[in-house]
Amino acid sequence: MKQHSQASDSSDISLPKSWIRRHPILTTFTLLILVLFVALFLYFWLRPYFSTFDRSEKGELSYSMPSRNGEYTAEIYGVPYGGAAGGVTMWVDVKKTNAPEDSTVKTIYRAEHHGNNHLEWESENTLRIENWNEYKDETITLNIDEEIYDGRGWACKSLRMKDQSVRCLAPEK
Repeated sequence: MKQHSQASDSSDISLPKSWIRRHPILTTFTLLILVLFVALFLYFWLRPYFSTFDRSEKGELSYSMPSRNGEYTAEIYGVPYGGAAGGVTMWVDVKKTNAPEDSTVKTIYRAEHHGNNHLEWESENTLRIENWNEYKDETITLNIDEEIYDGRGWACKSLRMKDQSVRCLAPEK
């Protein structure tokens, strides 16, 4: 009878497979979840820096008021968000009314709708916007050529809105 020698040969020893090779589906799923989490984090963290006053023609016109000389018209829009548990964002647009070919619309105000709102022209280029309730008051007077107001404060941080106005106002936190 022939004996088999069982000498230890180091080339016959195989290392165990790594965890990633043993569980490829779980590894792929974990990486996808991680990438999704990082993408969502970056989106919400960087969103204020790329914000604009664009509401993409959404919302319903709730109030309109021409300026004293009729050169401008200020309009309040309400844009609902969040479904049944959401709220309404109030937007104020100003546009020239005398020249239809040059009727560019400029958004100068965005804030949460608080219940009582009103527009009042204090001069030809100065508009008082009232937006208040018993808990919060975001009433402000703006020069329509130089100032904007953002209740979230995003427009003041935004890199895209930097050259849109001379002065950006936001509530103090």
